[in-house]
Amino acid sequence: MRYISIVLTPTEEYIRSQNQRQKQGRIRNPNPREIWIDGTRVATQEAVHYNNLLDDGSAVAVVQFRGDADRVVAIVDETPEIRSCTVTGGETWLAYMHYDPEAVERTLFELVDTEAISIDWPVRFTAEGIQLTLFGEDTALQHTIANVPDEMDLRLERAGEYQPDLDDPAADLTDRQTDTVRAAIAAGYYDIPRRATQQDLAADLGLSQATIGEHLRRAEAKIIPSVVV
Repeated sequence: MRYISIVLTPTEEYIRSQNQRQKQGRIRNPNPREIWIDGTRVATQEAVHYNNLLDDGSAVAVVQFRGDADRVVAIVDETPEIRSCTVTGGETWLAYMHYDPEAVERTLFELVDTEAISIDWPVRFTAEGIQLTLFGEDTALQHTIANVPDEMDLRLERAGEYQPDLDDPAADLTDRQTDTVRAAIAAGYYDIPRRATQQDLAADLGLSQATIGEHLRRAEAKIIPSVVV
């Protein structure tokens, strides 16, 4: 199995078009990493720990931010493309978001699904752009690079044989188990007191409650013996 590490950077024309589209609202994004409200930068995106396109065309994501979580949540109701947003606390915090992705992001989702490649989470936001690693068969990876939307500039950083971190206790989880655990953490399922139920996770992820419960139990059965001596 092969991997590629790439950096995606929105073109200047695309950034200008996005800012023009948002001109009438309170939120501005002169930098795609940042959230600006009323001319003030209130938060910066640092990483995406999970992202998935649902059958109805909406998406869910677990995003790591640094900044003022309360101000970001307060403005969510004025942002029609965000259906819901739940956040953790602290200076660096996670947001579990259900939202309607714009066309370029949806195209990227569909490209990854069509080519049967996987993302090595998390995806990082850097000063240079969106840094991510994809793995799969060489032909699929090459086709993915060739079909990245024109609104994104792509720079290839590294390529080679994919070697997963076998010391990671989560390395044996399936993609769906990993996605479910990440969503559970972000939503507060493991908080004390618990802030989300399996029913909540099922609604957010578009799965049955029984399936959510099975994914969590199987994931916990793999992880706990490896970290408890």
